[in-house]
Amino acid sequence: MRNIIWILFLLVMYGCSEERVNDNSDENTGGNKNNSGKEVSSIELKELIPSDSYDVTSTRTFKFGDDGISYFVAAQEIAGGKLFSSSDTTFVSYTDGGMVVSDRNGNVRTYMMNDFGCAVSCCLQEGGGTERNYYFSYITGEDGFQYLSGITEMLDDGEVYSLLTFDYSEDGKIKVGQTVDGMSETYIVEFDKSVAVENVCGLPDIFLSELYPMSMHLVALYGGVLGNAFEYLCTDMYPENSPELNEHTTYEYSVDEEGIPDYCEIVTVSGGEEYKRNISVKITI
Repeated sequence: MRNIIWILFLLVMYGCSEERVNDNSDENTGGNKNNSGKEVSSIELKELIPSDSYDVTSTRTFKFGDDGISYFVAAQEIAGGKLFSSSDTTFVSYTDGGMVVSDRNGNVRTYMMNDFGCAVSCCLQEGGGTERNYYFSYITGEDGFQYLSGITEMLDDGEVYSLLTFDYSEDGKIKVGQTVDGMSETYIVEFDKSVAVENVCGLPDIFLSELYPMSMHLVALYGGVLGNAFEYLCTDMYPENSPELNEHTTYEYSVDEEGIPDYCEIVTVSGGEEYKRNISVKITI
């Protein structure tokens, strides 16, 4: 159920109209960091979100150029476009050692990179005048790749508002700690290698992409500047402590003849109720 709420949040955060692309980059500071070396030119995720009134079709498209991710388009269509449709484009430009992500609502995210091309900090200047600062940390895996180990969000008054931590110590699992405004939760992300799909195109983890404050950095995540994607796509996710709801989410992917994911079915069982999401995936090489 949490996943559905975050999808609706993303629709509100990224939706209105299009502008022209502004890309004046001179060097490759970004890039879709997948562990296979495949050159990805676009990633599209499409999902039908049912509601009691009108169903919403959400389409999220990430486009890549020579310098890395170049722009992101979020589109929504209600009732087949008969009632309402909108789209919003978020643009990316590159500086010496950094990346700037801006949208039509006046939100500007300025990322500073390390020598691996991973963001170590982000200053978010919101259209309303609020400033938030994010700090990212990484670990080097046994494979030599850089994996995100933490995100800290600080408000403009210096207060720590949210935290994400990633514990990779147990094989086949990631323990994710989340703290938001003093409230904490721990999630377990599992990779059952007997059924898991090899992540040949560097697709970010869907659950983590919708988890605050990661959800504030969707373009950076899909652009590969928040570390390398995981070797496999996750198969299971559940809160570490959920005795009353006994919540558990499973992820099942289908792939094409080249092993590239083209579909994901997400089933969440919580409190005896079942919630299902179906996301079509289109990755262009």
